[in-house]
Amino acid sequence: MANGFVLVLLRELRENLNKLRLGLDERLESGNAHLEQITTSLGRVESDLNEQRKFNRQIALNQAKHEELHASSMEQIQSELRELREQIHQLKQGR
Repeated sequence: MANGFVLVLLRELRENLNKLRLGLDERLESGNAHLEQITTSLGRVESDLNEQRKFNRQIALNQAKHEELHASSMEQIQSELRELREQIHQLKQGR
């Protein structure tokens, strides 16, 4: 009688362990699938951030060129303005 009871307990224990293993396998597979989706998403984000970095760098380079051109133009205008003032001053003195 005791052997029968032990056999029943062992069978139930084995069945429950199998159910637990199957449940854990399903959860593990689900977790792996979710991790794969996250990894793919992170790859896209990384790629997009890299493209954004390149774009921002190009904007900075363009801005630097623009500022250099503007500064050069302003220097040229100031030089021409000084020359015009000098010419005006000479014309006034020549009267």
